[in-house]
Amino acid sequence: MGRLFWKLFAWLWLAMMLSFVGGVSYLHLTGDRDLPASMAAARTATLLATAEGLLARSGTDAAVVAIAGWNADPSAPAVALVAEDGRRLVGPPSALGQGGTRRRVEAADGRLYTLATGVDVVDTGDPGPPFAVPLVSGGLVALLFSSLLAWYLSRPLRQLSWALHAVARGDFSTRVRHRMGSRRDEIVDLGSDFDRMADRLQRLVEGRQRLLHDISHELRSPLTRMQAAIGLLRQSPAKTAAMVDRIDREAERLDSMVGELLTLARLEVGAGVIARERVDLIELLGAIAEDAAFEAEACGRAVRFTAQGQFVCTVAAEVLCRAFENIIRNAVKFTAEGTGVDVTAAVIADAAGVGDRLCVSVVDHGPGVPEEMLDKIFEPFLRLDGAMTATTAVAGFGLGLAIARRAIESHGGRVGAALAPHGGLAVTVTLPAAAGPAPPPPRLA
Repeated sequence: MGRLFWKLFAWLWLAMMLSFVGGVSYLHLTGDRDLPASMAAARTATLLATAEGLLARSGTDAAVVAIAGWNADPSAPAVALVAEDGRRLVGPPSALGQGGTRRRVEAADGRLYTLATGVDVVDTGDPGPPFAVPLVSGGLVALLFSSLLAWYLSRPLRQLSWALHAVARGDFSTRVRHRMGSRRDEIVDLGSDFDRMADRLQRLVEGRQRLLHDISHELRSPLTRMQAAIGLLRQSPAKTAAMVDRIDREAERLDSMVGELLTLARLEVGAGVIARERVDLIELLGAIAEDAAFEAEACGRAVRFTAQGQFVCTVAAEVLCRAFENIIRNAVKFTAEGTGVDVTAAVIADAAGVGDRLCVSVVDHGPGVPEEMLDKIFEPFLRLDGAMTATTAVAGFGLGLAIARRAIESHGGRVGAALAPHGGLAVTVTLPAAAGPAPPPPRLA
């Protein structure tokens, strides 16, 4: 049992005991005026039994003295002693009224007397429980109830503490909600929040491990080729020019990959540290599409751009330019020769007629990707060579779309992919007019 259990138990038990003791003490001190009828009857039965014993053992005089003393207490029930000839030896006339209890008793001198009281008494001979009996029984009930309630409240917190320690040890697969049963309260909500946090941490850690593996693999390939070129250069000095060119290309490849990794890392930290400026995104898209069309023309492809109006907002123009370039050039790379890429930009207005979102669609005419991989093409180092045509030459590191997604999400936007009706890939980007960081998840009140 933890400290919380004992704190809850102690305070609950103390509160119930104080309430119980206060109530019983009040009833005990105020006497029969406030006691329930059953307790008044029990007290009267005790007095009658005592008077009977005095008459039988000590005689009439002792009984008269005792009854007179009882009647002097205004909180005690009135008792009268009547001789066989009808004379009232002690007690008020009210004790001889209608109803009540009458008992015939033989005294020590052999004479018969009548004990009378105005309270109805069931003659059980049992004087009733003493004051300590309800006190002890109430304390035991309070003890049991406090223990159960303290256990009910502290048990899920102990489970949550165990789960937190497990995550701290690196076990991100730990989940705690299913251990809390079917209860519905704020502690269970906290357990659900913990499970979501653990799931997020698990995916982040697995993503980082996969990223490190992919980076090491991507670095190993050009380094291996550079080492091979250096070995050939040592063996065949006549191939110096060709080997130097090869080493230079691999060095440029490494430099390009490191640059993209730095860009991705900068976006992971947040684009808020990058200078922002007020630009027209539709005009920026037009310039990017024009450059991409010039490059695509050399390989027998085309880029068609369709847009109207303006969409002016404050953004990190360099970051968004890199994002749209990566998306459009990726489409140009995979669209079939003799076809083109359709880039469409449209301003979506709200009910007040103010343009608040920019929707950009980039559709190619390539082989597309498997439907189950649509959500994964924006992950770093993911290249679906096998999903493309056998003759497609795939260059790059699989970082372009990952950089694009980070850049767009850092401006509060969303990016997604879907299969086009003709079999190509359609990438859709949505940006708000007040482009800013994506809002954090809501906090619980």
